[in-house]
Amino acid sequence: MKCGLILAAAWTLSTSAAIAAAPLGDTECIQLSQIQDSPAIDDRTILVKLNGTDNYKRIDILGTCPGLAMSGFTHKTPEGRLCRSDPLTVRQPSGVTCKIDKIVTIDAAEAKELESRR
Repeated sequence: MKCGLILAAAWTLSTSAAIAAAPLGDTECIQLSQIQDSPAIDDRTILVKLNGTDNYKRIDILGTCPGLAMSGFTHKTPEGRLCRSDPLTVRQPSGVTCKIDKIVTIDAAEAKELESRR
């Protein structure tokens, strides 16, 4: 019985550590209240700086979104969050709408590399 409890505790600890140590990857949504800044890197990529230290997401646009890098975007949602497949509207030229393909958690090194491409 003790062996089973020790194995269960070890599995729980290793699973918790793996979850805590692996924040990178796809996410479905970002709470708008958590966004500190969201510059467009190019017409396919948006860097999202979240509140706090070294918390970043990368938004990949489905296809190319003409004008995104030049003039940025707007987003309307009743839920207060930005989610995969949500439409983004480019500020200029008005009327251009693009869809989010992926929202990915990234580390500070990738965020810095993206910022260098702006």
